[in-house]
Amino acid sequence: VMTLAAVAVFADGPTVIENVAHIRHKETDRISATVCELARLGVKVEERPDGLTIWPAETITPATVQTYDDHRMAMAFSLIGLKHLGVTIADPECVNKTFPDYFERLEALCG
Repeated sequence: VMTLAAVAVFADGPTVIENVAHIRHKETDRISATVCELARLGVKVEERPDGLTIWPAETITPATVQTYDDHRMAMAFSLIGLKHLGVTIADPECVNKTFPDYFERLEALCG
């Protein structure tokens, strides 16, 4: 869900993610965390009990994205940083839980 939300920032129209209320009970409330961090980047987003809607962003506000000690938040939001300078991931080491060399591999893929 977080990766889809990150990619939705670049879509041609609104993206609706629904029927995912269960992700509120993971490492963090992933719906609320995703909404909060997209908003921090200046993205128009709406939270609902079972999901969220993301509108395409013409610009991204440079900011430090909080990860909530959730590896998936760090990995998903790093994708926005590939296209927009000024997106920083707080506590990138949280990816060590599942993918310790994620950022090294991402850098290798992107040159």
